[in-house]
Amino acid sequence: MTNKSVKIDLVKLALYIMKRFWLVVLCGVIGFTAFYWRANAQKVDTYTANGTMYVYNGNPNVVNYQYTNTADLNSAVQLLDTYIVVVKSNKVLEAVADRLIPDYPGITPSYIASTVYMGSIAETGVVRVSCTTDQAQKSADICNAVLNVAPAEIIRVVSAGNIEIIDYATPPLKPDSWSPLRSSLIGAAIGVVGACLVLFLIFLINQSIANSRELTEDYIPPVLASIQREKSKSKDPSKFVLTTESPLDLIESYAKLRMNLLYTLVGKESHAVVVTSSFSGEGKTTIAANLAISSAMGGKHVLLIDADMRRSSQREMFHFPQHVPGLSNVLIGECTWQEALIKPKQDGLDILPSGQKPPNPAELLESSVMHELLSTLNPLYDLIIIDAPPVNIVSDPLALSDQTAGSLFVVRQNFSDHKELRKALNSAELTGMNVLGFVFYGEKVNRKNYYYHKYYRNYYNKYDPRVIETANLKAAAMAAKEAEHDRQKAKDGSQGAGRDAAGGSHADGGSRRG
Repeated sequence: MTNKSVKIDLVKLALYIMKRFWLVVLCGVIGFTAFYWRANAQKVDTYTANGTMYVYNGNPNVVNYQYTNTADLNSAVQLLDTYIVVVKSNKVLEAVADRLIPDYPGITPSYIASTVYMGSIAETGVVRVSCTTDQAQKSADICNAVLNVAPAEIIRVVSAGNIEIIDYATPPLKPDSWSPLRSSLIGAAIGVVGACLVLFLIFLINQSIANSRELTEDYIPPVLASIQREKSKSKDPSKFVLTTESPLDLIESYAKLRMNLLYTLVGKESHAVVVTSSFSGEGKTTIAANLAISSAMGGKHVLLIDADMRRSSQREMFHFPQHVPGLSNVLIGECTWQEALIKPKQDGLDILPSGQKPPNPAELLESSVMHELLSTLNPLYDLIIIDAPPVNIVSDPLALSDQTAGSLFVVRQNFSDHKELRKALNSAELTGMNVLGFVFYGEKVNRKNYYYHKYYRNYYNKYDPRVIETANLKAAAMAAKEAEHDRQKAKDGSQGAGRDAAGGSHADGGSRRG
């Protein structure tokens, strides 16, 4: 039932992160601010003093390493690691501490070890000794004490090579460079990377289906229609029922579903279709009811069977009494199907309710009585729509596999997920249920953006007979109003002319009398 194995879509991942770019920016700002505050709060001026010494393995009278042969230089470089370990030994550090105690009481070998660093310069025989403390003079004194004590102890322990001090340390004139901006940028980078990693993990966990393209690319059954889910503040399911007053784009979406479904049924003996989903809450009851209404609007004789005997929902859609007999009563022989039929307001539509809740709905749907019932109803109706429970919750819809032409799977946008859908399709495949296609259902199915919606709203208005009739009525009323205005204007003009004529005759009489 699937076209390909599950894998990470990098384009989809990039779009997922881009849509939540505000979160990435927010985490970056938080990281920048936190590290900037930390850098300012913990700022302590430090001073680093540096001294150098040269390690050589040749003639001790040759001090300038530029004249030392290559073999001697390589041998000296190899001794550097050994020298550094010796300098960090307790014996050397204790000797350094003894020299510094008169000027710095309480100084310890461990403190000296934490402030001193040694390393070669560009893999040469020159060793740099650095010391960093909170005082310029203290850094220079520790560095020089190490330079004075270390050579003799190194030569005594290693018994190889020689050491010559090149430069003693001098107190630094200014503290080490300190950049809170650099620290803040590191914090911002950590925030951005952390946000992207969290979004990536959420993307892997969240397998919800966002658009119909995912169904087309990942699964074999076609998408028969994409239906816009109307928003309603009311919790009454009947507010979602399709009527002649519904928006034209919604009516046309169900008409497209109806025509595509009927096309898939061409050549099949059965006209019964199961409407189900992988999980509850995906809108299968609404789709089943409105598909039945749309088919009846199209002139078909339609029967809607509520086969969800565990949790009937069609009663809430059409507001018929709760305890009326229905499918379960028919299957156990308490009444006939003619006695259980309900006639709603829509012409051409009959409804067979679920009836009383039975203890064994799956067995009833799989029984020979159900076979006989569908065989009896099939020639009487152009289309039989069966509202069945979700596949992954109960096995009821699978019991109808060999009794119907196939099934429609309702997939709700940003609610249904690939894992549950694959599980449902696998169950359908194992039981031989024919999946006719998907119905993609969601709030943002046909409203990609403002301009898209505005264009199609104007487009549908041109073809909506209700809008055309309203526009014609408004135009007729406006024309009548203008005609009345013209008649009133003509009448006022004739009355004014009469008054002018009467005034002229009075004026002539007065002149004759004069």
